[in-house]
Amino acid sequence: MVVHAGFHKTGTSSVQTMLRGNRAALEPHLRILLKEDFEPLTEAARALSHRPSDEALAAVGRYAARLFRRVAKDDPRPLLLSSEDLSGLLPGRRGVTDYGAAPLVMAKLAENARYRFGAALDLAVCFSTRGAPDWLRSSWWQSLRSTRLTEDFDTYARRLAPAADMAAVVAEVQAALPDAQVTSVPLERSREMPQGPLTPLLDLAGLGQAVRDTLEVPGPVNAQPEARLAEVFLALNRSELDDARLSEAKTALRRIATRA
Repeated sequence: MVVHAGFHKTGTSSVQTMLRGNRAALEPHLRILLKEDFEPLTEAARALSHRPSDEALAAVGRYAARLFRRVAKDDPRPLLLSSEDLSGLLPGRRGVTDYGAAPLVMAKLAENARYRFGAALDLAVCFSTRGAPDWLRSSWWQSLRSTRLTEDFDTYARRLAPAADMAAVVAEVQAALPDAQVTSVPLERSREMPQGPLTPLLDLAGLGQAVRDTLEVPGPVNAQPEARLAEVFLALNRSELDDARLSEAKTALRRIATRA
């Protein structure tokens, strides 16, 4: 069983797009579960990161148990779960400034997976990571376009510095899962691999070259438009526009930037 749990803004959208687009070729060899297949679980993980509590953590366990009960125990194909929301909310949203929920969620996933499939389950958890400067810039842009964030980049980067230390989060997950294989691969390296950021997951699942040769590899997903929109969106977020007009303005500007 392979769990791809993020992080946000590290090529996860490209991974999931490739899994969806190649599902027919992969499914004879790999069971694929994406966010839409376990949305109650990801919502519980996001809730835990927003407001940590024993009750929120118990909800993660309940939804993990429900998910695994739907998965056949006698299917010999490896199982792959992929969603960055398994690590909680994107830091910067709703006051969340780190990935503190990730080790807790992964521990609950492991506990319930082993209860369902047996203590000898071969469990691998893989994180896509990214260098701190690029990740902070990308997540700032994401929040600028999706919320009414009014912080300039330097202020945002100082506040979100704990989340950008992804190596520390991976180490915390490994400490929480001593019997699992916990790995991380930087986007800067995985984007150069034959199947891009999906490659490390295919490695962990043991898929051979013959299967990989049949896969279609799309270009990057969710890439930031090249029109210096960040500062424009920051000014819009600080403006007197109401939310509806702000959203319309952002949509129009992004459409123009995409065509440029």
